Amino acid sequence: MAFYSQALPSYTIGDTAYEDIPRVCEPYGTTAVVIGGKRAMAAARDYLLDALKDSKIKILDFVWYGGEASFENGDALIENPAVQQADMIFSMGGGKCVDCVKYVCYKLNKPLFALPTIAGTCAPVSSVAVMYYPNGVMKETYQFSHTPPKHVFINTRVIAEAPDVYLWTGMGDTMAKHFETTLAARGRDLAHGDAFGVAAGIQCYKPLVKYGAKALEDCKNNNPSFEVEQICLCNLVTTGMVSNFIDFSLNSCIAHSLFYGFTVLPQIEKNHLHGEVVSYGVLVQLIYDGQYDKLDELYPFYKSVKLPTKLADIEVKFEELGPVIDKTLEVRDIKNAPYEVTAQKLLDSIAELEEYNKTH
Repeated sequence: MAFYSQALPSYTIGDTAYEDIPRVCEPYGTTAVVIGGKRAMAAARDYLLDALKDSKIKILDFVWYGGEASFENGDALIENPAVQQADMIFSMGGGKCVDCVKYVCYKLNKPLFALPTIAGTCAPVSSVAVMYYPNGVMKETYQFSHTPPKHVFINTRVIAEAPDVYLWTGMGDTMAKHFETTLAARGRDLAHGDAFGVAAGIQCYKPLVKYGAKALEDCKNNNPSFEVEQICLCNLVTTGMVSNFIDFSLNSCIAHSLFYGFTVLPQIEKNHLHGEVVSYGVLVQLIYDGQYDKLDELYPFYKSVKLPTKLADIEVKFEELGPVIDKTLEVRDIKNAPYEVTAQKLLDSIAELEEYNKTH
């Protein structure tokens, strides 16, 4: 490799995090446009405007991102006069919003600042954007920016006031980061960035076990507590940093592949969330790989926060697993495992987890 560059975002976290925006953003200009989700902008708009009232930064407009992280929505935003005029762009919302805005900023070469209103994914911190067709089907094409957002403003009050289900599903997805990256990295000779990211991944599950149950309860009560802050850092920052450091081939493994397999079932798409189903896949992966000590460690935490531990929790019957397993083995992420993953052993691991639930 003749040339290598690593860019990482900085962040501000706390229940008054937006008060740091003038200090961080004024060097980039005096005009900004907010691109966000409708509910997100309704929830955070007043907090932002209050923080900017004595600053040099003027908000030109609040613009809906279109509801999907698609190239089509991104191209429409690029044509928006306020977006073209602004010195900088603020994304305000969840993962799909910021991913769409990453594409916009990449095309317009404008600085992006992320204002996540939920802690559901690492998208506000990572440089990659997962893109979708306008109908919501995920594209195989990802949008890679040269850099992640310049700075991330994590207002824990806004996040604590959001529905707690987003923090919950974020914990489920975050849990996978450590276990999938360590399995995918097994037996590889890792370069610095990959090794650093995999090592940091342990912080993607230890804080969840320690603070997750209390954070979820505090979020239900709209309390931006210390525990909520720790889980925000875990779901948003740690996972995002890991994603920025590691090669894409290390980023996921059996758990995410199994999630994509489950999406062939209509009840999964209709009634269950990404991180929820991925968290179930983590338990299956632990059994598949023989990590029973970790299964014993995680199972009580899962029960305490009501993450799924058995098929019934995600409305799936064992008899439905045929097409699920077929799809799982077609997903490219399954190739990241350090050994061949087979249909029979996947079925055996799921059956073993069903039995484990009966005795614990």
